[in-house]
Amino acid sequence: MYKIILLMTLFLICSHDVIAQNLFINSLDASINKCYPKILNAEIQSEINQSEVTKNKSPFDTRLNSDATQRSGSTYNTSYQKVAIEKRFYGSPITAYTGFDLSNGYTPQYDSAQITSTQGREFIGLKFNLLNGFAIDKERLDLYNSILDSDKARYEIELSKLLVKTDAAKAYIGWIIAGAELKSYQKLLTIAQTRQKALEKKFKQGDVSKIALTENYNYILKREIKVMAAKDYFNKASLELSMFYRNSNCTIENIDEKLLPLNLPKDKILQNESDSDEINAAIRNRPEFKVIETQLEKIRKEQEYAKTSMLPKLELNVKYNQNNSATSPTSYFTINQQEAVATASFSMPLERSNGKGLNSAASQKMSKLLNERGFLVDQVATKIKSLHYTVNNTATQTHLAESEYAISEKLVIAENQKITNGDSNFFMLNAREENMTNSYLSYLNSLYENYKAHIEYNFLNGKNIDLNTLY
Repeated sequence: MYKIILLMTLFLICSHDVIAQNLFINSLDASINKCYPKILNAEIQSEINQSEVTKNKSPFDTRLNSDATQRSGSTYNTSYQKVAIEKRFYGSPITAYTGFDLSNGYTPQYDSAQITSTQGREFIGLKFNLLNGFAIDKERLDLYNSILDSDKARYEIELSKLLVKTDAAKAYIGWIIAGAELKSYQKLLTIAQTRQKALEKKFKQGDVSKIALTENYNYILKREIKVMAAKDYFNKASLELSMFYRNSNCTIENIDEKLLPLNLPKDKILQNESDSDEINAAIRNRPEFKVIETQLEKIRKEQEYAKTSMLPKLELNVKYNQNNSATSPTSYFTINQQEAVATASFSMPLERSNGKGLNSAASQKMSKLLNERGFLVDQVATKIKSLHYTVNNTATQTHLAESEYAISEKLVIAENQKITNGDSNFFMLNAREENMTNSYLSYLNSLYENYKAHIEYNFLNGKNIDLNTLY
């Protein structure tokens, strides 16, 4: 029954620690997403880019066109009104239009005759921009680029989060380790202070010498200095972490010792994977590669536009007219006649300087960007291999340091027993306690290096975008 109660107690303590850590990490992650200026600016830039997309859609908006003309003179005396709706399609080189025009008087307003249809004309038609405008033109290129910039801005938000949260994760682990170091020095000081009180009583009773009392007091002074230095180090770590952790109003919060977890996190170990799998995962997840891909796609669009701009220009306009008349002013005039009209225009750039220049610049930009991408792949590949080893190596070091600390703790207990039996002195006991603390600090340093390497590994794999992966 006693063992069951003990196990349940340990479970509750560990569960409380994990929950406390996760709650703090959740709060830290939410705070960064909501308040950190670099991420907010990246989100604002995303909204700006989305506005650019909306702006560049304007050439493809449905348009209402209207014309009105009044002519008075010795030859003509007429009025003319025209209303048309026009729609240019983004995904094809076609423009559709329809409308109505009306003219009064004798004037060559229509294509079929120099006679006005008394009840106006209805029309519907299609315009085709062929050859150099079939695939892409300048306005489509601007819209393509703004859409790609909008995608790029979303990836840059991820990149900002990756960078900021990687720094936040390091600050958080550094804060935990600084807190553990402070607690270890405080514990060491408390032991010496408690012993001093006991020695003072024994000194009054004549059981210990003055030198033993003085020597122990000397250790108290040394340990107080270390506590003060550890406190300063912890305060700096708290201030560094506070830059990332803010309250609901985005005001910087004071992070004190009360928020420290009850227990230290466990060291991290990476599973054995092939180098290619790790590198491919990093390329898939890292926002930088997504940003580069959008830039490459922009260059491909520029190359496409450069090639089409060197082609001849061919425009075709097909229109159907319905002329409406109540009476026929002449014998050859047909009432309510219908007609189909087709026109074509052709032009060709002879020197093609614009297209050649655009194509050459796009090719150079493509080569430059591919070089940058290749170098980034090499960097990621090299660092992943190195960090994989470092994470597992520091985990091993952590286990060894933990074992060393356990042994030094047993030696302190044994030295205390020797003091009780009169076989040792307080100099040796203090030395054992100092050695135990140093062993613990070695363990903390190994754990810190293990987590720093793991955080860097997650950074390379793009996983630090969500801080909940820290544990």
